[in-house]
Amino acid sequence: MKIITNLLLVCLLCFAGNAMAQTVMKPTIVPAPRVDYNLELGASYNSYFGASTYVKPTARYQITDRFRGYASFTYVHNMPQNYVAGTSEGGTIMRRTNGQQQYIVSVGGDYLVNDRLILTGNVWKDFSAMPKDLGAYNNYNYLGRQGADFSATYKITDNFSVTGAVRYSEGGSPYYSPYYNTGFGRGPFGY
Repeated sequence: MKIITNLLLVCLLCFAGNAMAQTVMKPTIVPAPRVDYNLELGASYNSYFGASTYVKPTARYQITDRFRGYASFTYVHNMPQNYVAGTSEGGTIMRRTNGQQQYIVSVGGDYLVNDRLILTGNVWKDFSAMPKDLGAYNNYNYLGRQGADFSATYKITDNFSVTGAVRYSEGGSPYYSPYYNTGFGRGPFGY
């Protein structure tokens, strides 16, 4: 009986030893896809400039661990609007603008310098058939016919970051207004 008990004890210890000697499996991390797609849809309404809707598909590609490039196409539909204009006799008349479409292509990239600093660059071109001196419906956010912007974002804490940016744009100033012009006049190509 003592031999059977010892044999049983040895077998249990062997099985327990096998259970403890198993290799530890680390969880596998699925790598993020290198290509990412996004679709934005939006609308804006206000009483002065009218209404606008847009569609913006974007494709992003992770080129390296630190650099990501992207390209997007934006279609903006600016809806017709009514506005009141004064006459030379002192009266008022109601006028209506035409609806306009904008086609904007944008290409850019993000570079992760370190865990706290990201540098971003972007260039765009507006292929719209609108007159060059007639800006988008909202000329407070008018990008011009083409241009580039560069920004740096520094993460101070997890909940606080600071961003600085520089933008260069070419294109006619909206509605022939000097307040939205660069002050240097138009370039040699009529922009």
